[in-house]
Amino acid sequence: MRKMTPRTMMTILALSAASLFAVQPKVTLGADNGAEGDQVIAVVNGTVLTMRDLAAYARTAQTRGQQISREEALKGIIDRELVYQDALGKGLDKLPNVASELNNQRRTVMANVAIGEMLNGKPPNEAEMRKFYDENVGKQRLKEYKASHILLETEGEAKAVITELDKGGKFAELAKSKSTGPTGSKGGDLGWFTPNQMVPSFSAAAAGLQKGKYTKVPVQTQFGWHVILLEDTRDVQPPKFEDVRERITDALQNDRIGAYVQELRDKAKIETK
Repeated sequence: MRKMTPRTMMTILALSAASLFAVQPKVTLGADNGAEGDQVIAVVNGTVLTMRDLAAYARTAQTRGQQISREEALKGIIDRELVYQDALGKGLDKLPNVASELNNQRRTVMANVAIGEMLNGKPPNEAEMRKFYDENVGKQRLKEYKASHILLETEGEAKAVITELDKGGKFAELAKSKSTGPTGSKGGDLGWFTPNQMVPSFSAAAAGLQKGKYTKVPVQTQFGWHVILLEDTRDVQPPKFEDVRERITDALQNDRIGAYVQELRDKAKIETK
């Protein structure tokens, strides 16, 4: 069965040496630091809110997938300030869990600022990108599989289906009448897939079959018990350089982040308890 979130054929490009940081919005020291950032947009119970505060509020909304107007952002930042002031008045900032969360947020922001500054103005050059492509993508020779399956709830039911197949039963007909999976109505057809698009036990079983053969032993996954028929295989050419340029850039930047963090680790005195 397909995973809930299939991987792409280039797994290496999906991995990050420091994904915790990579998913955060990039913040640089120069952002909103000009004179315009000091422009006052509101005063709430004596507390001044500036254009810089508004920009930070809008960025937070954007990271959540929200597109808001200036008027909506202004209303939102004022409302938040009112609630914040009320929380301070009640001493909520003194609660241990709140103080810990505030401390955590500060560290996250500062870590992202440091990473943003480290990456700022240092994009990977063409030679680096081509080298990465040649070593990690261009040489890949993957295979796709075309298969069908019959999904059963129990091992006993799967073994019974295999017995029927051994006696000459038609795979597609058995899939339509017995499979509990969504592909049953299509004769169990799964179409073409790469190994990374399936759970490991399913992919391994399919890859171990000869064309036209089915599994003689039921294959168990979290979805149930499978009888798998391998219909065909084909070689897959790696994607072209231009098609993965952006992902290569991200991968190289994540490599730099990883090296940066490792350098800090090497210099640090760390004690875990």
